Amino acid sequence: MRYINLISIVFVLLLSGVSSIASAQEQQRTSPQAPEFEFVSLRGETFTFPASQNAKPTLLYFWATWCPYCKKVTPKVVNLHKQYGDVIDVLAVNVGINDSVANANRYINDYAMTFPVAYDHDNHISQAYGVLGTPVFVIVSQSGQLLYRGHRYPEGIEQVLSQ
Repeated sequence: MRYINLISIVFVLLLSGVSSIASAQEQQRTSPQAPEFEFVSLRGETFTFPASQNAKPTLLYFWATWCPYCKKVTPKVVNLHKQYGDVIDVLAVNVGINDSVANANRYINDYAMTFPVAYDHDNHISQAYGVLGTPVFVIVSQSGQLLYRGHRYPEGIEQVLSQ
């Protein structure tokens, strides 16, 4: 039930004004697939995203240590993971532009980011998702479909996940 609510709110955010659940469900069926990538997290864990069988939707969070808006929204992302990690996965990607692994690790520790974090050394993840600035938020469904992409934190997501 939470997943249906999540999908519904995402489409309301995307389409701003769509009132028909049927229209939102049709949009989901035609949404493009999320680009696949493999990475080793800054903690040494190996991941493939999206996994062939995601148990939950995923919030991808593209960020940089020097980004002022990222510093404002990172606590929201951390809180989302703490409160709703049983319903939605979080994966952060440091874009690696004008940044360093050392700075990224300091930022991860400063903000107590306990979810997987990739460092995009060669910019292949950011390019695959069309990231030209930070932050960028992407919500990917369990089936690997792109549901939301934007520079603003998806406000209202906590309300949907709490239902």
